[in-house]
Amino acid sequence: MRLRDLEMALQSMERLDEREVSLESYPTPASIAASVLFAAEMEHGDIIGKTVLDLGCGDGIFAIGAALLGARHVVGIDIQTKGLKVSQRNSVLLGTEGTTDWVLGDVTSVEVTEPIDTVVSNPPFGVKKRGADLKFLGKAVSIAAVTYSMHLAIEKNREFLKGAIEELNGEVTQIETFQFPIPRIYDFHKKEMHLVAVDLYRVCRRA
Repeated sequence: MRLRDLEMALQSMERLDEREVSLESYPTPASIAASVLFAAEMEHGDIIGKTVLDLGCGDGIFAIGAALLGARHVVGIDIQTKGLKVSQRNSVLLGTEGTTDWVLGDVTSVEVTEPIDTVVSNPPFGVKKRGADLKFLGKAVSIAAVTYSMHLAIEKNREFLKGAIEELNGEVTQIETFQFPIPRIYDFHKKEMHLVAVDLYRVCRRA
């Protein structure tokens, strides 16, 4: 599948329209999700034929994108029932229901029943609940060979996360910075659209 085809498929998805402010749930645009997944496969071979886990899957955009690219098995996990219902509908819409499974639960209590090759996650940024993103990252590195995780692109944050990843027995192999658009979805948002610099970390778990 070409990048443009993947992006167009993800653009057709139903998006979750009710989000919990305490969870810092921000929708990942189809263009970003497609680019992250496509690069993960083209540059590192981390998607096709792999078992992929989407932590905090929301409406399932990373999970379904991975399935469309050719992942062997994909699991999306989220704490919100309404998000998983949207994910299931999207899975049927795009024909990935045979490859994707959806699990209701908190990421910190996730127990895996099969080896996980790759985790892809857009966790909370940790602004409302300090350290929320680290909980996602810690779980991901503990269960997967490779993790792709998004975090605020602040130098202080980078230094902290690099140290935390070392302690988690992980190794940062790549950091890509991009502009993440956040639409006006919460009452405290003043702008219709706000761009935030975000770092995408690729982390490999050390043997």
